Amino acid sequence: MVRVAGGLGLAACVIGLSIFLAGCGGYEGALSLSALPLVLGLPGIVLSIIGAAFQDNPEDTHVMGALFSCILGVIGGVVEMAAWLHWPVFAK
Repeated sequence: MVRVAGGLGLAACVIGLSIFLAGCGGYEGALSLSALPLVLGLPGIVLSIIGAAFQDNPEDTHVMGALFSCILGVIGGVVEMAAWLHWPVFAK
């Protein structure tokens, strides 16, 4: 279960990086896919916590790696959504 969560987190990071690079390249339509890393990262966090609690002898490095990659996917998805939806990030 923890390895599945890590896979979800890695997929979220790769997709988020691809969306970011496409958005930097001038394709603003790519930012409309910014919810995808968020959708992949949130269940990954839940699966990694459940897997760490209920699996028989999970390795700590796998749990921390899964949590790290899922949290990065969630943060990246939220930042890309902020760019897509023109949310004010800093005070004017």
